[in-house]
Amino acid sequence: MITFPVTMEAFIADQEQLMGRKLQESEREAVVIFVEIFNSIYEDGLRQDCAILVKDLDDLDEFKSRHKDDSFIHQFVEACRFWMAEAWKQGAAKAKRNGVRV
Repeated sequence: MITFPVTMEAFIADQEQLMGRKLQESEREAVVIFVEIFNSIYEDGLRQDCAILVKDLDDLDEFKSRHKDDSFIHQFVEACRFWMAEAWKQGAAKAKRNGVRV
């Protein structure tokens, strides 16, 4: 399981292991962007700012709805939703362990 914050290299290695193949160049380019987003959401979790997570997930749902017939987009969005929620949970759990209260 990925531990946030995560480096691009570690995230790519994890995804390649899970998928059983090397990521394509276009997939690697997307990972660069999304690892930054996931790490940012981890920081939101540290601050226990759930409102930003909810807004980001709503934005993803809206994007998915604009691509109703694209199964690749749907799979990609679901994977992003998972990692966004996981990053936030890890940040919030660390904040709780450290006694942070917002």
